[in-house]
Amino acid sequence: MLVRNEVMTPYFDGRQLLSGFMFADVPSINSLQSIYQCNDRAAMMGYLHSINRKIGDDAFPVIKQHFASGSGGLMYGYTFPAVVKVGSAHAGAGKMKITDHHQMSDFRSVLAMMPKEHCFVEPFVEGTYDLRIQKIGPHLRAFRRTDISGEWKTNTGTALLEEVPVEPRWVVWIEEAKAMFGGLDILTVDAIVEESTRKEYILEVNGTSSGLHPGCAEEDNNHIRDLVVERLNEMF
Repeated sequence: MLVRNEVMTPYFDGRQLLSGFMFADVPSINSLQSIYQCNDRAAMMGYLHSINRKIGDDAFPVIKQHFASGSGGLMYGYTFPAVVKVGSAHAGAGKMKITDHHQMSDFRSVLAMMPKEHCFVEPFVEGTYDLRIQKIGPHLRAFRRTDISGEWKTNTGTALLEEVPVEPRWVVWIEEAKAMFGGLDILTVDAIVEESTRKEYILEVNGTSSGLHPGCAEEDNNHIRDLVVERLNEMF
């Protein structure tokens, strides 16, 4: 099985289907267990922070974060502005920029109305552009995304996306992250480059649902096809 769509969105929850496939022990790329765990942002970010503790900020610079299991545990201790991310939010949904502790107090009261949701808080990074490092089997690519619409969430506005050479430090990121949850054959590492310091911060990892650059999609889809065929030949 190849799962290319998001299992969870604000409008769809396919975890019950995924659980059924896991019960039937259906082989998949990536593994169904890793796809299930990647839907849990806390598990995914926890793994990234463990890599950061192991090899350090210079080699694996993950954004600093606070986790709150609910409104009662939301005690943010980093700098403002900040960004809050509710639950397993992705693609710009469930995220909000907080300018000061007064707004954080307002947000805490909203979170109290969502007792089943946890949240993350991290310092807001004024980015000059985003990075996406992509791995499909042995094939690596890197992309730079520059906002041209004035949105602080560059994945929701209009942006210029261009392929760039893969830097050696990014190879370290992808090689470390690919071991997540038993191993990922298809993954992307997303990062942001701070405008004032040019420092890079890793934001998250995506699995098989990672979107493809339109200019590279045909070749990359062929790489995905070859990976699936290779696994099928190993099985039969």
